[in-house]
Amino acid sequence: MTLPIMRGRVPRSAVLFAAAAMLVGGCSSGSDTSDAGSEKAGMPASDLCDGSLDAAAEDALQRLAGAKRFEEATGVNQAGRSNKFSVSGSVKSLYDEYLNQSECSVYQVGDDKPLFQVRFSASDSYPSGNGDSGERRTRYPIGVFAQVGSNGADLFFRCPTDAPAKGAYIGDTDYVKAEMYRDTYRLRGDTEARDVMVILNSMARAVAEAAGCASQAGLPTRVPDAV
Repeated sequence: MTLPIMRGRVPRSAVLFAAAAMLVGGCSSGSDTSDAGSEKAGMPASDLCDGSLDAAAEDALQRLAGAKRFEEATGVNQAGRSNKFSVSGSVKSLYDEYLNQSECSVYQVGDDKPLFQVRFSASDSYPSGNGDSGERRTRYPIGVFAQVGSNGADLFFRCPTDAPAKGAYIGDTDYVKAEMYRDTYRLRGDTEARDVMVILNSMARAVAEAAGCASQAGLPTRVPDAV
């Protein structure tokens, strides 16, 4: 991926999008989302990602996608857990191996390639923001580090958590990383970067609340202007 990866592993955007078709379950490609049937198919943005999108995030997604109804991944992952995202499940899987973490994958109705995918993981650090990869990135004063790049967004926020006794890839940490991979060609708009961060911030607020760290996470109800 083009955004910084703090886990010390190979970039995983290719893995995620290659596997996306297998996660969709009931989605079918080639449908016409403009007909009357597709207007009733799918679900509203308010029902996506365990209801973690607030009103501003719902509006942001609808602007980016040019649609009002969507589908979410179903089935199970390689650990036998449901692919349907849950906020509580995301907190429980912060220390799990990457592909076993709770992930929200959102699709256009009838499509088999995700518009975006979001997941959360424990992190013992966050980017300094001083590096220059040559890619244009938009940063926001949210959490301890937040930026939007060409293929997605990263948002780190303060949230101390304890690693489980077994199966954790890292020890106790002070931060949580929210990361989004998105389809750059289908999520577009005049306020593209801001809308992406509005969605990620809304989901991060829900996770921080569930993890008991909302008061120190530094996640505002309204995304401020970029810096």
